[in-house]
Amino acid sequence: MIQKLFTKTLTTCGIFSILFGNILAQDLNDKSNIFFDEGKLTFQSKDKAFKLKLDNRIYTDLSFYLPTESVDGLSSKPNKDIEEDDGVFRFNNGVSIRRARFAIKATLYEKWFAELDVDFAYNEVELKDMYLGYKFNDHISIKAGHFKEPMSMERLTSSRYLTFNERPMPVEMFAGGRRMGTALTAWGNHWWLSGGVFGQQIDILQKEKNRGSDGYGFTGRVASAPINNDDFTLHFGGYASYRTPDANGTENRIVEFRTFPESRTDRRRFVRAEIANVNHYTTYGIEAAVKYKKLLAYGEYMFTSLSRFKEENNNKLQLKNAEFIGWYAAASYMILGEQKRYVPEDAEFAPMYQKRKGGCLEIAGRVSHVNLNDFHEISNPITGGAAYAYALNLNWYPVPNILLGLNYTFMDNDKYADDKGHITKDNQPLSKAMPNGLDFNILQMRLMLSF
Repeated sequence: MIQKLFTKTLTTCGIFSILFGNILAQDLNDKSNIFFDEGKLTFQSKDKAFKLKLDNRIYTDLSFYLPTESVDGLSSKPNKDIEEDDGVFRFNNGVSIRRARFAIKATLYEKWFAELDVDFAYNEVELKDMYLGYKFNDHISIKAGHFKEPMSMERLTSSRYLTFNERPMPVEMFAGGRRMGTALTAWGNHWWLSGGVFGQQIDILQKEKNRGSDGYGFTGRVASAPINNDDFTLHFGGYASYRTPDANGTENRIVEFRTFPESRTDRRRFVRAEIANVNHYTTYGIEAAVKYKKLLAYGEYMFTSLSRFKEENNNKLQLKNAEFIGWYAAASYMILGEQKRYVPEDAEFAPMYQKRKGGCLEIAGRVSHVNLNDFHEISNPITGGAAYAYALNLNWYPVPNILLGLNYTFMDNDKYADDKGHITKDNQPLSKAMPNGLDFNILQMRLMLSF
């Protein structure tokens, strides 16, 4: 299956490249039309009406997980994908390919733009971005397809510009992601606004029969940078999303919130909850950032309210809304080189200028928190777990296309952070067997190459 998908992907990209290449062929003898744009190989026609840009990335991680106390005696629900899984809990130390991305971005007839982005990490084929857009002018555009919902500065920032190995837990859990939809975006030198309607994520569920209709949602983000110059930038933003759950073959729809512990080599999600009988849920977030010369500090606060019910005597009884929160605060100092610069058209901090030999050296720290426990309805509580993550990063960018990073993260989990009950001890839930929670340290090294 993977081989077939891989072949189809390459075939599609190959046909696209050939067709586009025929348009540019007459201009490619002029080397000025082949250049690197922020580290991405770009082909452009002389009249600049057509442009083809590659955005490929490879991330390799080496990770070690060190629990603060012995995990002997812990059990983990057997993995159905492994023929011989004895159910004994163990961390997966070692090397993983975090991302293996192949992407093509195109500009057509000046006004039209498109992107195809596919990931082959973990020996799986996953469609990331696939959309077609139109620019009404240099400051207003619309696009439709599969892409990120406009929420959270950290979510919208490309992975190649992230300071830490992973996005913070609340962003991974509550800030949407890529979905089928359409969105309108407008921006100026000091403001940014985007909103759209979104449906289902592209996944294997769409191949299932009789699963029911997609859920739908409305998402919008607004941001302002009242001050933005080479030395000082001030950014404020906010976003909101309303969503109904996707169908999964049952009458009463289910929502699952989950997040990795800011590392992906071990594929276990400790903070995780599956919630049944959901009407709809809303997420709100605020974000702020300040950059002063070599220092960049930023953070977000997120709040999710979920409407649900229970069935009793064939009647639906409305329950009190469940409420979840998450936040993070981060700071980065560029020891060598320039700090990341603010990009008004995206309302985010992206590439830094590299004006010196030896590249850029960065040190950064972050604290993040997520709480997936709710006891408003005491007769029907939600115990998905809560966690704090404390991270330190040292990043070296020898050239714009390469990152060598060192990361240390301490995960402080509460007693309910048990991978939706999959982790137990002596046939007891962790909330009884380990009332202080399963805490651990993570040591990581990263090599990133983009081209």
